[in-house]
Amino acid sequence: KMKKFIYIFFAVSILSTSCAKEEGCTDSFATNFNIDAENDDGSCVFGVAGGSWITQSVNVTGNMSVTFGGFPILDSIINYTEANPDSLDPYKLMMTENGSYTEYDIANNPVEGGTWSVSGNQLTLNSPDTILVLTVNSVDRDNVSLSLNFNETESEMGMEINYNITSTVNSVREW
Repeated sequence: KMKKFIYIFFAVSILSTSCAKEEGCTDSFATNFNIDAENDDGSCVFGVAGGSWITQSVNVTGNMSVTFGGFPILDSIINYTEANPDSLDPYKLMMTENGSYTEYDIANNPVEGGTWSVSGNQLTLNSPDTILVLTVNSVDRDNVSLSLNFNETESEMGMEINYNITSTVNSVREW
């Protein structure tokens, strides 16, 4: 009887093991797509490359102050959201797997291009005349949120102008 029990136990174990479906990321757009996975386990990871990012809104927060001869002239808090497609910059951003990007205006005309790279949550855009380092707040299959911080001091005609502004771009991906 014991021999029969062991035989049945091994037979059932082999059958249940061979019937198990491989789990993993089943979304072919994900950076960790598993072609052998039959069950999606929720582990999909997405990057900024692929498709076109269409800006939905730009939220600007921060402050600006102006002094003249050491005396305060302006101290302003900035907080607004722009969602008018005609005023969104960038309107459309295409980032390819090979590390190049192109920015388009609302009429789908190329405006600027260059290269990009990611290190951790920092996205660096290198255009012919500017290097921008943005923070990737979040990215998934269809949405991205990127922030750029401006913290500068300028002097002009005896005035000192201080900016501390964060611009957050929220976009959806079109595949």
